[in-house]
Amino acid sequence: MGSMITLGLGKMEIDWGKNNVFRDHSSLFQEKDVKPIPYYYVDIDTEKPIIEMKEGLAHKLSSVKARLDLLGYDLFSIKRLYNDSLEESEDFGFKIHFTFDDFYSTLTHIDVPNVNTPQIAVEYDENGYDLGEYVRKCILEDSQIKANLPISYFEKEPGEWCNPAYDLGVFFENIDPYIILRILAENPNNGDLEVQWRFADDVDSGWSKREEIVKPLSAKEKILIVTEGSSDSFVIKKAIDNLYPDIADFFDFVDMEENYPFTGVGNLFNFCLGLIRINIENRIIVIFDNDTVGIEKYELLSTINKPDSLLITKLPDFGEFLDIKTFGPQGEARENINGKAVSIECFLDFASVNQIPSIRWTSYNKKLDQYQGELISKDNYVRVYKGCSLTDGSYNSSKLNYLIEYLLKQWVCRRD
Repeated sequence: MGSMITLGLGKMEIDWGKNNVFRDHSSLFQEKDVKPIPYYYVDIDTEKPIIEMKEGLAHKLSSVKARLDLLGYDLFSIKRLYNDSLEESEDFGFKIHFTFDDFYSTLTHIDVPNVNTPQIAVEYDENGYDLGEYVRKCILEDSQIKANLPISYFEKEPGEWCNPAYDLGVFFENIDPYIILRILAENPNNGDLEVQWRFADDVDSGWSKREEIVKPLSAKEKILIVTEGSSDSFVIKKAIDNLYPDIADFFDFVDMEENYPFTGVGNLFNFCLGLIRINIENRIIVIFDNDTVGIEKYELLSTINKPDSLLITKLPDFGEFLDIKTFGPQGEARENINGKAVSIECFLDFASVNQIPSIRWTSYNKKLDQYQGELISKDNYVRVYKGCSLTDGSYNSSKLNYLIEYLLKQWVCRRD
């Protein structure tokens, strides 16, 4: 039979391979996710399922969901991929009248803990470890689903027609497993279930090496974050490392120790122009400050066609910035600083420094008829941030959470 290597959610197998023919799922996991997990077999003599604990990769679906988004399997993308699969099936003569919404509804209503594909293997045949088998013999036979099963057919020879349920099962069997996994992640009841990649048998038999399975992300899968200054990158890196450890390995940063190459909005603007001209393929996020000069450059770049691999964005507006104390030519006031004076330091904990957060208007942009502002004593906020803990509750990281969620959404939705 060979050595099986399978990806599953609990006992629901989603993808499988044999010997050296399988899909590499290492990008769904981190090296720390290696641990003993259950392996499901069928006893040849008794034809009963047996379970053995062996080394594998496992992580909660709620965390894998975020990794799928960063790998390009967000909801918008999987709908496009699903429809592409439908079109491809038509090239082979299949007529699958099962829309993405039908598929989404079917999967989100599956009671995953009650799915037992190893048992299906016992009841039917040894090749039952796939979604097509399960969908065809279990899901599509459910009375509620069967009553609404769309018509599907495939003409083999004139006058000879296949079972619609068979055609639909074959279609599901060959669909990208990450589409399935991402939809299952939309059901909150599945969030704590573990996605498990069972590779031990393949490694033990010599078909694969462990380091080929348990490995870091490739350079093509990583995303480089570039900011106006080295302190900006430091703030974002620390926030991701501490608040989003399950996806922190996706992000790289320019060496911030010395001679940061993009200091200043002008250098960052020219860097973006260069990336666009060479049609860069590396995945990059460029972040401008949400101030007068940053907005000006950001809006200029927004009118230029860019490759999908490049996201040019800015720091977000935030409610707390609608009413901030300011100092300038008109004296002391309270103003909305969004779009005028929001730098990365504004997303740090204002209460961490013993002073009222204030903005000083530093220069006037005649073209925009607007002042450029800067957070007073911003270095003090950064200094405290460098020595603080973001995980013990002593530092208010709510604005940082908002910022990282905003950046993640900007990246995922960049092609919408």
